[in-house]
Amino acid sequence: MKSIVPIRSYREWSIKTKLLAMTGLLLLSSVFFESYLSYTRYTRDFQRQSSEKVQQILDQVTLNIDTYLDDLYRLTLYPYRNEGIMEALEAPPGGTELEQLEKRRLIENYLDEIMIFPRGDIVRVSIVTDEIYSSARLPTKLVPDEKMKEYDWYKQALSSQEYIFVPDSGSAAGESGGKVRTFSVVKQLRSISNTQVILGVIKADADYSGIIDILEKAGMGAGGGLYILDAGNEFVYSSADEHQDTALSALASPASISGGYLLNKAAVPRIGWTIVAVSSVSEMNREAIATRNRALLFSVGAALIAMVALIVLTRHFLKPLLSIVKLMKEVELGRTDVAFQSDRRDEMGYLAAAFNRLVGRIGIMLRENTELVKEVYESKLLQQEAQINALFNQIRPHFIFNTLNLISLSMQSGKQEKAIEHINALSSILRGMAQWDKEMPLRKEVELLHAYLGIQSSRYEGRLSYAIDIDPALFGHPVPALLLQPIVENAVVHACERRKEPTTIAVSSAMEPGRLLLEVRDDGPGMDAETIALLRRKIERMEDPVVAADDDRPRTGIGLVNVNKRIKVKYGGDYGLFVKSAPGLGTTVTLAIPYPDTKES
Repeated sequence: MKSIVPIRSYREWSIKTKLLAMTGLLLLSSVFFESYLSYTRYTRDFQRQSSEKVQQILDQVTLNIDTYLDDLYRLTLYPYRNEGIMEALEAPPGGTELEQLEKRRLIENYLDEIMIFPRGDIVRVSIVTDEIYSSARLPTKLVPDEKMKEYDWYKQALSSQEYIFVPDSGSAAGESGGKVRTFSVVKQLRSISNTQVILGVIKADADYSGIIDILEKAGMGAGGGLYILDAGNEFVYSSADEHQDTALSALASPASISGGYLLNKAAVPRIGWTIVAVSSVSEMNREAIATRNRALLFSVGAALIAMVALIVLTRHFLKPLLSIVKLMKEVELGRTDVAFQSDRRDEMGYLAAAFNRLVGRIGIMLRENTELVKEVYESKLLQQEAQINALFNQIRPHFIFNTLNLISLSMQSGKQEKAIEHINALSSILRGMAQWDKEMPLRKEVELLHAYLGIQSSRYEGRLSYAIDIDPALFGHPVPALLLQPIVENAVVHACERRKEPTTIAVSSAMEPGRLLLEVRDDGPGMDAETIALLRRKIERMEDPVVAADDDRPRTGIGLVNVNKRIKVKYGGDYGLFVKSAPGLGTTVTLAIPYPDTKES
């Protein structure tokens, strides 16, 4: 069975992996975001333009229907162009049967001539006076032959000189024997000799083929349709029955899009009709979606090419930094003969030169430490001085390595300016260390603390804040070099590094008769009673804290024991280090040294 490769947390990723992951995420996110915005904007503009175009088509359809109706209206004026017909219509009723037959033959022959008009949608023309005269293309009974006064259209025509539109005047027999729906245009007929005399009405019947031809020329494409609804919201024409409910919703809703369909409407006020166009949004956007998908594939391909180029460039630019990190690991294992060879003059070259100087200095210090240890065994008279030097050199590599790791972390985070700032701070610390003569003014120690805590505050990105409140009057007092730095470092490690909550470290001073008290306080998790008792015992015995491999308790106290050793060796047993801590209340470390006189032991 294959072993499962553990997934490392983000903090354990290399800088190269982080850079590639974040850049790839930004590239792909920008590609998808830009594609989405472009598609959304294009779709919105396209729908608006489509809506305007469909509305123009509807307006043109409305105009064509008006023009079509005007042609029918002009047809009802034809009798006024024939004086013989008008004289026959104005003739008083009655006369002999032969005269009546002649009158009917004259009028109906004229109507037959009108029916020769090449428009196939006109199915019948009728004149209704004292008699009913008509001519039809097909057998029909569109004009009743009795109870004429009971029909609304007839009453309206006699009482008004306007055209009367009858939307559904009956049905005529089609060529195949079926029924054909018709509508009619009715106009009042008046005498040309006396316009106050109403002779009757003329009625032209037509089927809907002419209107249907107009609508079919303005088709809405697949997934849509055109509809005509009368004043009672009844369908006069429907090109697709499945969208009738959608067409009805257009009458009640002002929204231009409903249920995935683009809705447009236009009114024919002369006859009380409303024309509704239903267009499928998905069908309209089909080309836009295809274009979006092609653009997205192209963008993703371009992003992948950019990622490949980024991998190559990242390897090239990060190679020196990764080499320095590799060398740092070798130095941590004890090799001080390593050096980074580079002739670069940029920030990376500066870092390489600083690294080489630090490693060289560490090698010198380690060799000096070895010589001091030998001297302890060779001369009891120099035992105390050698112990002081050995303890001091024990702390210096510890501090340098920790600070060097901070600089490495800044470089791995891609913060070159911060890294340079940290290097400058480290250089300031190293210059202070290089000038020590076993003691330094307290002011110098405070400056080193500012430099150290400034680096650490940047490392923890705002989770660490600090305050140094030491009486300036004490700045000239001499203290052992690096007296407070290991205590502050211990507070950073145990109060801030092992938790995610914000941490505050405060350094202050106080006076007692003959003693100067320097206090380092943090608001970290603190220690339980067992841990603090163990730590105090080790500090009192001045023994190195060694923790078993299977013991999971925090490794606490190495720096504290070292500082306590230095104080007691230099000033005697009346001075030293004291620790107070409680779970949840943080930890306070107090250093006691002589003041104003310094006692050498």
